[in-house]
Amino acid sequence: MNLPNQLTMLRMLLAMAMFVALMRSDTSSHIAALALFLAAIVTDWIDGYVARRINAISAFGKIADPIADKILVLGAFIALLKNRELGIPLWGVFLILARELLLGGVRTLAAVQGKVLAAERWGKWKMAVQCMAVLLILTILVLRGRMAGLPPWMMRLPHDLTVLCVVVTWGSAVLYFRQSRGVIESSWR
Repeated sequence: MNLPNQLTMLRMLLAMAMFVALMRSDTSSHIAALALFLAAIVTDWIDGYVARRINAISAFGKIADPIADKILVLGAFIALLKNRELGIPLWGVFLILARELLLGGVRTLAAVQGKVLAAERWGKWKMAVQCMAVLLILTILVLRGRMAGLPPWMMRLPHDLTVLCVVVTWGSAVLYFRQSRGVIESSWR
């Protein structure tokens, strides 16, 4: 297994550890979750950079990298729902999860047809927006545990950031479905 794939596997482990930390209620666990999330983002950037730099792009990496991204982001959103005072809308997390499952289905259809659908530019932008949103929400969670009386706009931000993620996530899905139309249609025959 090459270094980029090892980093992808590490990102999955970091995501799981972050989820466990977020399930706890104490501020120190939330700080740990924030640090784990940051470490996972860094490994995502490094594994992509290294894979391109040493030409170590593999079929495994094309499949595992987006899965690691989904485990990271979805794990964070699901665990953050536990903190109801953040106001993260359950429907928003459901729509993000639904999109990821639907696109996973399209990737499976492509694989059955002998094609590997790697992440495209709009998928990378979606991931960047989701990561920034989760990073800000985690920061608010940590600040809420450390400081009393955060400004009302800051407490509304997790809701608004989740809605932004839904819009960007489904916007990229429309583009992805349009690009994958041939794969979908050939699976109906």
